[in-house]
Amino acid sequence: MNKEIKNIKKLIVNQSLELDCGKIIKNFPIAYETYGTLNKSKSNAILAFHALTGDQFVTNINPITKREGWWTTAVGPGKAIDTDKYFVICANVLGGCMGSFGPKEINPDTNELFGLTFPVITIRDMVRAQIYLLEHLGIDKLLSVTGGSMGGMQVLQFASLYPNKTYSAIPIACSASHSAQNIALDELGRQAIMADPNWNNGNYFKTNLSPDKGLAVARMAAHITYLSKKSLQEKFGRKLQDKGSLKFSFDADFQIESYLRIKEQSLWIDSMLTVIYTLLELWIILIWKNNLMAIYP
Repeated sequence: MNKEIKNIKKLIVNQSLELDCGKIIKNFPIAYETYGTLNKSKSNAILAFHALTGDQFVTNINPITKREGWWTTAVGPGKAIDTDKYFVICANVLGGCMGSFGPKEINPDTNELFGLTFPVITIRDMVRAQIYLLEHLGIDKLLSVTGGSMGGMQVLQFASLYPNKTYSAIPIACSASHSAQNIALDELGRQAIMADPNWNNGNYFKTNLSPDKGLAVARMAAHITYLSKKSLQEKFGRKLQDKGSLKFSFDADFQIESYLRIKEQSLWIDSMLTVIYTLLELWIILIWKNNLMAIYP
């Protein structure tokens, strides 16, 4: 494990949590970060949920990647979520790769990485695990819960499960479940990863080879879903990458092609631990595919 990951804030949950898949985990870590100061009445806390490729480092410089936090534009002193006023909490989700219990942990039964034997995690599992963190911090009721994309799904789930534990909820760019098209695109991404020869039936960590190419294709497919057909047309249209004529080659002639290839290349920058990130991508895609993030009554 990366030495820097060992030094981040962690809570060891000394309780058992039964997952939606029926398996039980116990004595598991939840990594987290906080910003601002919790007031005496503990009434100024905001729980931020991160998206698929996010982590607990919401703002400032991420100590692991050395890049800015994923919501630096919105969280910080004097910003929309003002850390001079509010106490912001963010946990790395269950199944994540920044210190929380996930596929990169050692399975005590085999003394090897969990890998594909790690239980499938749902949005509800992620939210329920974070309740232990709130209890640890002594917070009975939050001022708000917020997050976008997969983080927004967690907001909806939190509000459904624990309506009395927050005064408000701000879900952003999310839905309560996936459509057939979403499920199909997730399957495309998962198959792209598994079609890479380096995948090795999920045991690529044993060969020191990672399915980078398959993951890159999955990432490209995902980026197409981040913009609507209308916004893609307005942003790129049929504009050529070079203002000249078509090259009549397999290079990126159109701007949209170049955009996707740049996003593919940036994947290695975004993922300092490719092996762990691939497993995270795979398993959360499985969550979405199985439609297990839907709000439970």
